Amino acid sequence: MRSGMRYWNWRRVAAITVVTALAATGLAYWNVIDPAHAFAATALACALGILWSATDATTDDPEWPRPPVEARAGGRHDVSDLGWSVFGRDGYVTDRIVRRIRALAADRLRAHGVDPSDPAAEPDAERLLGARVLRQLKSRQPPTARTVQTWLDAIERLGAAPTTEENRA
Repeated sequence: MRSGMRYWNWRRVAAITVVTALAATGLAYWNVIDPAHAFAATALACALGILWSATDATTDDPEWPRPPVEARAGGRHDVSDLGWSVFGRDGYVTDRIVRRIRALAADRLRAHGVDPSDPAAEPDAERLLGARVLRQLKSRQPPTARTVQTWLDAIERLGAAPTTEENRA
């Protein structure tokens, strides 16, 4: 509870007083109401303005406490960021995602013993991924969602690196 007059909104009281006094003076001047009623209306408006100013809440609205944000690798925020970064404004898949898929394909090809940077290994990469997928992966044209799905399907079909006696040792 507030006490004392220092918390009153004096600007509001002054504004209400001035506006009401001008309106009452104008009404009394044009003989709409007599001067006694004009004075009474001004006094009543001032009293209501003071009451309104004295009861005005000046405390801040309490907010709910914010829960702590725990950022874990691979958590909800990473998935959300990845989801928002997939498509650009033009509707095509962004370069960031294309680079990640190309790196994934290169890693999977290396696991199968194919060097994607070697032009002589292109027939092996074509055999593993498919000619169309390999051509699209090398293209600089932005892919659609369906194209990316075919890329990911082809990479997934490769599976893990084949196990041989040399790999086990």
